[in-house]
Amino acid sequence: MHVGKRIRLYRKMKNMTIEVFAGLINKSKATVSKYENGDIAIDIETLFIIANALDISVNQLIDYDKEAEETETRVDLSGRRHGKTRMYLYFYDGRRSRIVRNVIDIRGTGENGMFSADLYADVDDYSNCYKCKYLYHGTMRRYDTFTNFQFENQNNKMERVFLYAINSFSPAGRMLGMFSGLSIQPMMPASFKFVLSPDVMEENEELKETLRFSKEDIRTMKKMNMFIINQHL
Repeated sequence: MHVGKRIRLYRKMKNMTIEVFAGLINKSKATVSKYENGDIAIDIETLFIIANALDISVNQLIDYDKEAEETETRVDLSGRRHGKTRMYLYFYDGRRSRIVRNVIDIRGTGENGMFSADLYADVDDYSNCYKCKYLYHGTMRRYDTFTNFQFENQNNKMERVFLYAINSFSPAGRMLGMFSGLSIQPMMPASFKFVLSPDVMEENEELKETLRFSKEDIRTMKKMNMFIINQHL
């Protein structure tokens, strides 16, 4: 079931129909449908063929963690506990005057301080993150003061996204940070201020003001010629 969901996810992110995908891997549409629904097992050779057709690594199809899948744990990201953590990331898109919702799923045991992570970007429905506009796969590492993420766009290997968050000391566990990647329109390097939260946040004017560049942000940018996140939530 897990592998099937992954195949469907990456196929849809490539905007590929079942018919087209079936042709690429020399299987029938019915067989692909059974793969995606978890109705039949997939041999190793076919897994490599599927991964090649989707332009991903086999590991991205078989990254199953039994404990993480069965237990939604809210961990502190310190690396001391197993399981899967879901975080909600928000930034403000001034081009369309809207808050953009994103979801980060963090998995693994935190071996050597490193976790696997998936970023579902521009999500409409939190209950179905697979219907996001962009999908990124990467890692998370936590330090004493900062937590950083590195992601690669699964549709556009040219784009890599970097997130640096200031670790929270508040009971809410919310973090403020900087998101750096490529803007789609126009296609240019860009950075955003973001809020990362363990809970879904109310998308109100207070959150918008937190995500927008303040007058103090602009003064600092003019003075130091750089964009700096210098505040805590």
